[in-house]
Amino acid sequence: MNCAIWEALATSAALSFLAFIAVERRTRGRWSGRSLETVIAGSPYRATAVVARVSDRAPGLVLAAGLGGVVLGSVAVPGVSYAMFTLHFDGIALSLLPGIASAAASWWTGWLLVARAPVAVGAAKLTALVSRTTHIALVALALLHVLAARAGWTDRESLGYVVVTGVLALAALPHAMFLEAAVARHAPAFATDQRSSLPTASSSWNTAVQ
Repeated sequence: MNCAIWEALATSAALSFLAFIAVERRTRGRWSGRSLETVIAGSPYRATAVVARVSDRAPGLVLAAGLGGVVLGSVAVPGVSYAMFTLHFDGIALSLLPGIASAAASWWTGWLLVARAPVAVGAAKLTALVSRTTHIALVALALLHVLAARAGWTDRESLGYVVVTGVLALAALPHAMFLEAAVARHAPAFATDQRSSLPTASSSWNTAVQ
């Protein structure tokens, strides 16, 4: 890829980062609320206290998974698409289409996470599964492609294909782990009933008195 393409991809990543920050600020109201937590004070059989923790934004793990998906999709979709049409992949370029689709799914899932959409948990689980399966298969296919070229079964190996699949897997597989960790830890926060029944200050006081 020439310098102009790298600059375009860097610009796309920067713009997606700024857009994510702007959307995160505008959607903080969806994450604001109180969560009650019972804390033992003194003897477990004699005294308890209820602590109300105030949240004004999405948890850090959710933000990291969301931002990673948005940036990944903004860079991988145009970058891999450009590579498919410009580099010589010796007839295996179409195998990168699932990787592009997976990156696009990560991009969309990132926006769902930061917006606290009820479907974000299911989308994140499915995206993580598809991403992990797709990129492990792409890495295996790249290795088989190299072995076939070295064994003389094909004319020559495509170094560009190996590099593209390797870089894509190095970015997508850790992001899939972030998605799984985010939904495993914070899945209850996306429940519709919990969002509509956040405790109020009066209920917190009544619970503490009791």
